[in-house]
Formats: sequence, structure tokens, C-alpha cells
Amino acid sequence: MPDRLSVIERELRAHPKVADCAVVRDGTTLIAYVVAPGGTRGEELASFLRGRLPERRVPDLVAVVPVLPRTPDGEIEHESLPLPVRAGSRRGGGKAGGRGDDPAGMVPVRVLVAVTAGMVAFGLTDVLWPYSTDLTGVPQPWAGFFRGLYAAEYVSFGLGVMFLVSGRPFLARLGRPAWLTTLAHVAITWLLVAWWPQDNFYRLAAKTDWPRQAALVYGFNVTLMIAAAVLVLFVAVPRR
Repeated sequence: MPDRLSVIERELRAHPKVADCAVVRDGTTLIAYVVAPGGTRGEELASFLRGRLPERRVPDLVAVVPVLPRTPDGEIEHESLPLPVRAGSRRGGGKAGGRGDDPAGMVPVRVLVAVTAGMVAFGLTDVLWPYSTDLTGVPQPWAGFFRGLYAAEYVSFGLGVMFLVSGRPFLARLGRPAWLTTLAHVAITWLLVAWWPQDNFYRLAAKTDWPRQAALVYGFNVTLMIAAAVLVLFVAVPRR
């Protein structure tokens, strides 16, 4: 008995303009890659499938590509299939989209989360680390440079919080193992949020306070190195 993906491929090949196709599942997203000369659009192919398949079997995305990558034996190289960014059609006939799409309605929400988190960081700095950002006696232009650093830390913290609450789907679309996707999600978040507390702790730590200096090194510097190494691993591991 043919599996669901092969059934979808068979129905796609029934379209007179389809020369080749491959249907893959990327996490929870069903994607059809189609070679269809003559300017055929993904919306047309998705509508064609709706007339032949139940709605639940229609791919979330139909991406029209110039060619499907194949091995010397003629098998499709699924790992080499392109990321379909605005290349086809989503289920329901909406705008073309792909694994890199971001629903327009979510953008203001993400901006709001980032701005709110950054403002919270700004408001809590003098509460958690009194006088850590005091620039009394620091001449210009150096005081301005330090204020720019503080602002960058607030922005970075806000972006990190935003990525923590909404960034995992972006990583999941890249097709790495779930455990590695989770580690990468945490790593990116930490690389963004850590600068705000780290610098404030460092600014208040005496240079000869060796226990505190060692705690900061292992609590921040070493963990940031580990986070960077996790991202190298995430990039190096091939897609599932």
C-alpha cells in the first residue's frame, strides 16, 4: 500500500504541466517540491490537489523549483532540497511562503515583546546593580560610548527574550534533531541575554575579588563559549 507522500506525488504527476516532484515532511510541515515548466504557480498546483485529495493531505506549501537534486543513482537528495522562501503556496490559497516565512501578524507582537523586555532591563539595572552604570566624572566622548554600550545590552536582552518565547519554530524548520534544536534555541537566547547581567556584575566586581571573578568567568564567559560551540554543531549536523 503506498504511503501518503507517494500518493500526493502520484496526484501531482497527473497534472499536465508537472515534470517532476517530491513531497517531504519537515517537522509538522508538508512540502511539495515541483518541477513545472511554463511559469506554473504553486497556487495552481495546490488548487489542483484540492480537487483530488482530502484537505488534510494537501501540502502546506507547494514550491515550484527549476530542478530536483538527485544522486548519481537517480535518487532524490532530500538533504539538498532548497529552503522554499516565498516559492510556492500555502494551504488555503494564501500568500506564497516557506520555512523562512513569518506571519505578518506576529511581527508587531515580537517587536512588543523585545521592546518591553529591553525597557524592563533598563528599569531594573539600578535596582539590581546600584551605581553600575553611574558615569559621574567620565568625560565626553567616553561617557557617550558607555551609554551606547548600555543601550546595546538592553536591546540585546530584549531580542533574547523575544527569541526565547518565539524563536524555536524558526530553528525547527531547519530540520535538525529535536534535542539539538532545543540546545540551539537556548544557546542563541543566552548569547543575546547574557550581556546585560554579565557586564553589570563585572563592573561592580573588584579586580582582586578572585572568588567572584572566577564565578563570573565560569558563569558567563565559559557558558557563552559553550553556546557558540552548540551553534557550530547545529550548523554542522545535516538535516534529518
